[in-house]
Amino acid sequence: MENGQMLRSRSQALDQELAGVLMKISDTVERAARNLMMLRMKRKAKGANLNDKRNLGQPGR
Repeated sequence: MENGQMLRSRSQALDQELAGVLMKISDTVERAARNLMMLRMKRKAKGANLNDKRNLGQPGR
């Protein structure tokens, strides 16, 4: 039974590691969404036309 117990222990460790990685991904996505909302609010406050595609990705123009 040592082998079975070792496999369960390893499985638990991997589950905990996966949970940690998923939490980090979740936090990153939440921060990205918050930053996008703030950027959208700033652009809206400046009166930027969100449908104007002329200057998107065109630095120095």
